[in-house]
Formats: sequence, C-alpha cells, structure tokens
Amino acid sequence: MSFPQNAVDKNQVADRGISLPLILPKCYEMKNSLLSLLALLISTVGISQTQPPNIDFENWETITGPISNTYEEPLEWSTSNECTAIVNQFAVTKSTDAQSGSYSVRMETFQAFGNVRANGIITTAQMICLANGGGQEGGISYTEEFPDSLVGWYKYAPANSDSAYSQIMFLSNNDQDTTCYTRLDLHAAANWTRFSVALCPDAMGSAEKLSLFFSSSWGDGSQGEAEVGSTLFIDNISFVNAPQGIDEAESERTWTVYPNPVVGELNVQVLRGEEANIEIIDVTGKLVKKERINEMNHKIDVNQLVTGIYLYQIRSLDNEVLRTGKLLVNP
Repeated sequence: MSFPQNAVDKNQVADRGISLPLILPKCYEMKNSLLSLLALLISTVGISQTQPPNIDFENWETITGPISNTYEEPLEWSTSNECTAIVNQFAVTKSTDAQSGSYSVRMETFQAFGNVRANGIITTAQMICLANGGGQEGGISYTEEFPDSLVGWYKYAPANSDSAYSQIMFLSNNDQDTTCYTRLDLHAAANWTRFSVALCPDAMGSAEKLSLFFSSSWGDGSQGEAEVGSTLFIDNISFVNAPQGIDEAESERTWTVYPNPVVGELNVQVLRGEEANIEIIDVTGKLVKKERINEMNHKIDVNQLVTGIYLYQIRSLDNEVLRTGKLLVNP
C-alpha cells in the first residue's frame, strides 16, 4: 500500500467504513502493574513527552446531533458518531469495562442500512462524512521529536475473521506530507491485553501534526466489507520516548544495568547485597525472561532474544518494583 503526498489522497488510507446516502459537512468537534511501569518510564525519566489527548478516556462530553439527538464523545477525539448521528446510531460509546480507572472507549461495527456498514472509529484528526466514503483530514498539533513507540491496552471480539487496527501518522508541510506512517493490527483478545508498536525507526526530526486512528474493523464498511458485531475496547494509551537513546527510570536503590544496548550478556549490578528478580518483557507485553538476582554482579544471557526494544523491571522478593527501564537487545 502506498501513501501519496497529496493531502486528500493521503488521508484516504483512513477512509474505512464511513458511507451514508447524503452529504454532511466536515466535522471539527472532536490504567495495572505494567501500566504503572510505563507511567514510571514516562514520568520519572525527566522527559517532557507530548501525549495524545485524554489517553485514559476518562473525560467525555455530551454532543447535540443533527436531529436534536444527544450522544457522548471522548473529549478531544473525533469519532464515526459524527457521521452516523443523522440516523441515530452510534458505533462509539463510553464503557465502564475499563483496564483501569472508570471508563474505556468501546467501538462496534454495525449495520447501517442495506449493505452499508459503519466501523467504530476514533481519531485525533477531523472526520469527513461524505456520500461515497468518508475519511479523516489533518490532526492535532505535534511538534516534538518522534516518540519511540505507542503503547496501550485493548480487548477485541471480532466477528468471523475480522481484525481491528490502528494507524499512526505524523504529518508535515501543512498536512501535505506523511513524514511517518505506522500500522498496527489488533486481533482477538478476550481479556485486557497490552499492545506496543515501534514508531518511525528511520524517521528524523519532527512533524507538525499527529493523526492517531483506531477502527473496530479492517474492511471498508461503505463497501459492505466490515464485519458487523466486531467490538474493540481501547484504554490507557501513551507514547514512550527516549530521545537520548536508551534512558532509564531511577529507583530509590542503586542498581546498574549494562551495557545498553546489549549484545550477548547483560550485567545487573547492585552496590549492596540484595536479592531480587529481573523480568524482561517484549513489545507485545509477553514475559520473555525472568531470573533471580542473588549476587552483586549478575550476568544474564540474552543471546536467545530477538533484536529489539524490551522493557525490564527489577522486583524485590516481596514484589516491590526497585527499578524499571528500556533495554535494546542486539544479539
């Protein structure tokens, strides 16, 4: 799939599932242990990292629709409700089934009329509702360096073989250029599951806007391709960034984890004798390695780990988090 630089065509990569037999104007209204680890990584490293808006979906606003109906929207997000409110149907709703906190966002693909189906969509861009397929345009302001990754939590119940997806676009040159594009497919997950996707590994510099998009179905609803009933929940999303390379969150105790990046063997050192466990977690949230640290200079073989970015956490024997950080493995 290519992404032309023309602004209108470029943004059509997002026009999945919005089609109504009328023309509407453009719309501009727009938590637990591993989450705590990610929050610690973001907040204690001392990096001021711009985050997407309302990342825990705790804040909602009431919108008056085009036929004097009302519905709720996640604050500072646009949704496909803007396009389907005219028929008094809503694919995006507030849910009390949250990964943490009080709410998450729920998206469900539904049958609109005839063969037309409407995907549940949320985006930081502006929804465009048109008769023969809509889409999104632009995004919110984002002028920092590109983050390392997007992380968050999801649940997904697909209909048939459907899959949900997210796309992350950083735009520049007055939205004419897609400086960075990343796509993440989300598959069946009955329980809250952590996702993580690396962003812009080869991109340099910064962008002007961020278009962050989630859809309950991959198929184009306007063509009858989306699967009715596919339901996606999203909660607690955030960017993780380490602009100096690999930054680590400091704990109250003095632990040293080196080298970083690591090739072959990782050293974990503590200045005073203390037993603990170290866990290494991959970008999907899977625990890939766990070892007991029972000496002042412990060595860990990482030759079996594939190249990539991992999270590690050192825990005391009573499960207190002593240190957390990011680890780059180059076997």
